[in-house]
Amino acid sequence: MPPKKLAEPEIKPLIGRIGTNLRIGIVGVPNVGKSTFFNVLTKSAAPAENFPFCTIDPNESRVPVPDARFDYLCEYHKPAR
Repeated sequence: MPPKKLAEPEIKPLIGRIGTNLRIGIVGVPNVGKSTFFNVLTKSAAPAENFPFCTIDPNESRVPVPDARFDYLCEYHKPAR
């Protein structure tokens, strides 16, 4: 009787989890423009004053990223959501 094949281990992603959401963070030293950069990217109004530790609590926002490939897949497969 031939030996059984060993089950190949499942290859997991190296970073993060698989999904349609991407989470990023902006980090750096005080007074370098992180909040201003965040406001430009998200078109929001996070406080961006010129003194250290103005933004203690993290700001969160969602930004749509238009992609013609994604629109095509939605038209083709017609997902429930």
